[in-house]
Amino acid sequence: MAALALALMLLFPLVCRAGIPVIAPGREAEILALFQPHELGDSLSDGWTLHSFSVDAGTIHVWIEGPPASEANGQDAEPVYAELRLDHPDYGPLGSRALPGFAVSATQVPPGSQAAIDALERAVAANDAGEFWARDMVYAEGEGEVLRGSSRRRLVQLLTDGVVLISLLTLSLLALVARKLAGAPRWVVAALCGAVLGGALLRVWLSPAVALAPWPYSRFLVSARLLYEGPVLAMAHEGALWMTETVLTSTLVLACLAPLAVYVHARYLLDDHRAALVVAVVVGVLPLHLRFSHSDAAFIPSITVSSLVFTLVHAATRERSAAWAWIALAIVGFPLALMFQVRPLNIMYYPLLVATAFVDGGLEGEKPPVDRLRAALAFVLITGITFGLGVPWLLADFGQQVSEGLSLETLRGAVEVIFSPRMNALLNPSFTPPGFTALAVLGAVDLWRRGRARLFLFLVLWLLGFLVAHAYVIPRSPYMQARYHLHLVVPYMLLVACGFEAALRWLKARRESGEAVAGRVVITAKLERGLVVGLVAYALASPLIHLGFIRAVDFNDTQEFLFVHEQRERIPEACTVIEYIGDTEDVRFERVGAYMDAGVRSQRWTVLTIPMAADGDDGFEGADAAAALPEAVRAAIESPPDCLYWYAGLPCWGTKPEGSHRAPACEFMDGVLPMEEVAALERASRVYDGNLAEDLEDGTPIRFSLSRVRTEDLGAR
Repeated sequence: MAALALALMLLFPLVCRAGIPVIAPGREAEILALFQPHELGDSLSDGWTLHSFSVDAGTIHVWIEGPPASEANGQDAEPVYAELRLDHPDYGPLGSRALPGFAVSATQVPPGSQAAIDALERAVAANDAGEFWARDMVYAEGEGEVLRGSSRRRLVQLLTDGVVLISLLTLSLLALVARKLAGAPRWVVAALCGAVLGGALLRVWLSPAVALAPWPYSRFLVSARLLYEGPVLAMAHEGALWMTETVLTSTLVLACLAPLAVYVHARYLLDDHRAALVVAVVVGVLPLHLRFSHSDAAFIPSITVSSLVFTLVHAATRERSAAWAWIALAIVGFPLALMFQVRPLNIMYYPLLVATAFVDGGLEGEKPPVDRLRAALAFVLITGITFGLGVPWLLADFGQQVSEGLSLETLRGAVEVIFSPRMNALLNPSFTPPGFTALAVLGAVDLWRRGRARLFLFLVLWLLGFLVAHAYVIPRSPYMQARYHLHLVVPYMLLVACGFEAALRWLKARRESGEAVAGRVVITAKLERGLVVGLVAYALASPLIHLGFIRAVDFNDTQEFLFVHEQRERIPEACTVIEYIGDTEDVRFERVGAYMDAGVRSQRWTVLTIPMAADGDDGFEGADAAAALPEAVRAAIESPPDCLYWYAGLPCWGTKPEGSHRAPACEFMDGVLPMEEVAALERASRVYDGNLAEDLEDGTPIRFSLSRVRTEDLGAR
């Protein structure tokens, strides 16, 4: 753990050591020259024009204006803008395209704007000679020149690499676990090792490798991005490093660390070896966690990282060893910031992190007292990072949702969900072992009866508070709801452990008193052991009992995800793929074909998209239907490249004009060119993500198809 503290504390001086290059006033003509042959006001693609640019220190923001949508009340909506960002090569955001003189990234990509962004990016690449920053070099802090690829920069990249951070996180967990295992019975150590290994094997064998979160083709988990764009895999991985596989594998790795993370968290909170072990075993076999462990669900890395954060806060405030406590305090800010990056709505953890200092009682006795100085410093640090970083990140991405969620409708939804055995994943007997839920209830009751009021309130309010917060979104499918309710599993598992301990105490008391249960059954030592073994066996068997839920992937979204990824090798490299995306930003084959090659962001194909038009795609039903297509798609149809494919997927059925059987754009594209179908999937609709099924009902026949344009037949047209 000391190594992690040292490595992370080095980041700030390394990052801040040199001045940041800025663009001096008076260089507007040079910036405009980067866009040639395009001038401000020129059309870049159908409906998208080069609007303006602005300079913010060392960043050039270029704005591309798109056609405004028409509001339902007849008034014009605000114009839509795409943004291309140009930075110094050493200071661009992660994922930027590296040019000789700039790091280029598209930070706003509204539907239909990709062709315009590509056109402008091509112009910048053609005009960039790598000399822009060599002229009139100015630094924000006036210090020495920052060399591209300098040792300082490379070291910062290395220390923020996903492989390095996950390794440091793992080493920190192992160090904390080793400290809390000191003095524990040997069987606890062996059992914890078994829980970690067994949990990993279950996830490799049972967890489906498939996208299970909304918007799987546009969202990119930060835990995966740090791996995908970091230098370690760029140096160590030979060949293509596919974006999709990186997302799924990174989630699996962090899922396998969950037993360690929740064990040490529970060990500090409950102050009991056996109860903490129960939590580790439960997360290892919990069907809810197993189902999403090899997917793109942000809740999985969130559980592991947030458990480490809680552990470090406990250690910083209550550790008997001052050295361990100060190290924990020194490094807690880094996983805390990462926790907010992994999922901005983790801002809800703030009151819980502050409250940990007031939960002074464990499962049985009192915990070590809080060190007031370290607790005060921890409060300042947690508050500063939460409101300095976490809240701005949250409002930037989910400001409207936060505003709408603070309403009575959320409370009404929570009341409906909390008692629903279908939509409450913890009560749904198909999703969660009922025996676990019974133990959780017993644990809460036992804590209250024994006067462990602070621990009771901490766990119960955590569980209920998160359940209410997530009632803002109530999806159509209980299987999607199960993903949201992953956020409830940590307090749930802690209560299960409390219930297990309560059951053991009850059995022991009845055995020692010889009192008959219900006037008939006497608890003997043999019966007591048998009941305990039965509870353990039930827990270990729960993955098999709930295997149907864990491996359920017969949904429109998941089947399409598997289908499009099966086509990766079927479509030759450098081909062009056209697909309809409806009113979403998810571009399927752009994600399927995205990969890193020796650290260079690459794309297997050129992907062109057809969004749903503002007029409801009515233009595709007229005589001049082709005019309704985006310019880049229309050009590909009028003069097809040698290799051209058309994909008609779920948006053709789920995001279409109201009352249409299928999107008119898809109907038009099916017959616009001579094609041969190379792959298809027919199925009865089963909705998973309601965002992609606005008026698509379960049971409706739908079809996904990939077709190759027969360019050899075009001469006969």
